[in-house]
Amino acid sequence: MTHNSKEILSLRKEISSKIVSKHSLKEIKNWYKSIIKKSNTKVKKIDLSDCSNWIINNKTISHKSKKFFKVEALRVTDSYNREIVGGWDQPILTEPGYNGGILGLLRKEINGSPHYLINAKFEPGNYRLIQLSPTLQATFSNIAKAHEGSAPRFLKYFKEPKKNDCKIIFKQWFSEEGGRLRNKRNLGILLNHDSNKTIKIDSDFKWVTLKQIKELIFENAMVNPHLRGLVSFI
Repeated sequence: MTHNSKEILSLRKEISSKIVSKHSLKEIKNWYKSIIKKSNTKVKKIDLSDCSNWIINNKTISHKSKKFFKVEALRVTDSYNREIVGGWDQPILTEPGYNGGILGLLRKEINGSPHYLINAKFEPGNYRLIQLSPTLQATFSNIAKAHEGSAPRFLKYFKEPKKNDCKIIFKQWFSEEGGRLRNKRNLGILLNHDSNKTIKIDSDFKWVTLKQIKELIFENAMVNPHLRGLVSFI
């Protein structure tokens, strides 16, 4: 994996340095609230038997494409230093092939100061449904369009950084929560866009500073775990 120690040390100075932000913290919070307010998405519980495109049998619940994830059962024995002596049974989410996904954060200098591109992203299990996420957050099943939808936005920068005027600052596998996800990991990538070219963004994306991301982490469930994880090494 790749990381540029000199670049990372430079990033750490962004918190204490004089940074001219494109948007104020108040503007970012108001933007986030407006995204939630105008969202019409509804999520409700249904019976497992009514879940279209998912196959249920005695051993697993899995998607018809054999991609994304499946629910399977594990039996734990001789558990190490846990509250339940001996072990336990539980369902767990397993990604076929254990391929993981990409968590990507795009960095660019704007008005002489470094900014990061974040996304107000919907996920059905999110608290308040929409949370602030990295530029790119996608499993390789999403990237391969197993859902028969569109490719994730800004994917090209992370698939071909050099071709898209980007330099890799950090690239490393991150482990994910193991109580509900089996052997799950994601590839974290931080890129710097070195060109003066303007990057066109949609209304659910926003350029923010590193200091602003860290301040937003103190808000109630506003920043998702993947964005927190990506900035944790800085």
